Amino acid sequence: MDTRGEILQKNFEAMRLHGFQGLRTDKVIAQMGITKGAFYHYFKDKLNVGYAIVDELIAPGYKQAWINLVRDDMHIIDAIAETLNMIAGYSTQETIHLGCPLNNLIQEMSPLDEGFNKRLSAILDDERKLIKAALKAGLENKTIKSEVDPDALAYFILASLEGSYTIGKSFNSYTKFKSCIAQLIQILNSYKQ
Repeated sequence: MDTRGEILQKNFEAMRLHGFQGLRTDKVIAQMGITKGAFYHYFKDKLNVGYAIVDELIAPGYKQAWINLVRDDMHIIDAIAETLNMIAGYSTQETIHLGCPLNNLIQEMSPLDEGFNKRLSAILDDERKLIKAALKAGLENKTIKSEVDPDALAYFILASLEGSYTIGKSFNSYTKFKSCIAQLIQILNSYKQ
């Protein structure tokens, strides 16, 4: 990993622990053993580091998770459930107290900074579009019940996923988090045709 990538990764790790507002780039720089000049060569300030973390580290992973929902070998609902379980697998009992990086930043920074708000809502919207497209495909091939509103259900899936992280984080319980995901999947299964 190059210096810029390492700066981003280390600041992302610190931000996961302390939030963006609690992020001390000067401490990260000192821990990395680089000069402030090296930091400022890549980023003009802390805000630019935050934006780069969202754009380069957070956004691609979230979009990638939902990209392959329409497949010949699997029912759309099963593909969504598989994706939810894959996403849930990124957390453990040891890390659930950190919550979801996207959700954390939305809660912390969306009301405070338009740049963050724009980037974070774009990630959610990209996810929604991918889920909605899959649900539409399920409606078209009649594998999903006709009363499904793809847009509303896509929002519900995302809200439930992020809410599951909030429950897990609040109670510091991976078990409660996984239970919420399992309940969401059970609800989704009821839409199978």
